[in-house]
Amino acid sequence: MHMALENLKLLEEKVNGFLARHKQIYDEKEHLLARLNEQEHTAATLLERLQQYEQERSEMRDRLEKIISCFEGLDV
Repeated sequence: MHMALENLKLLEEKVNGFLARHKQIYDEKEHLLARLNEQEHTAATLLERLQQYEQERSEMRDRLEKIISCFEGLDV
């Protein structure tokens, strides 16, 4: 009977260890998912900014080309 009690205690310790590790992994997963969501949001924001900068750059290039063409039309 003493051996059966020891086996149950050992089983209980293993189950408790498993549950503790499971919770730790679950918490880590939740933390990593939160960080991933943050990074995805940051990437989306940066992509929007990049597209805005590219559009502004294109508009500036067009305006500069118009200005330069005005000077080229002058007979200097």
